[in-house]
Amino acid sequence: MKQTGARAPKTERNLLQVRLSVNEKRNIKMMAAGQGMTLREAVLAAFTAWAEKLRAQAAAARASKAAGQK
Repeated sequence: MKQTGARAPKTERNLLQVRLSVNEKRNIKMMAAGQGMTLREAVLAAFTAWAEKLRAQAAAARASKAAGQK
């Protein structure tokens, strides 16, 4: 099979290791499977949701601080 055009650049990958109990890992895998996601996709989605929550909390804190300064 001949490839045509430019090749897509390889994405750099880094290993992330987390110590989990057998039950913790099983629960995470079951939640991921229940959503039709791989474990990798579930971990990325969890970090994305966490980042969004932190941004919302920071924005609320800024708004509260700004309201207190008026």
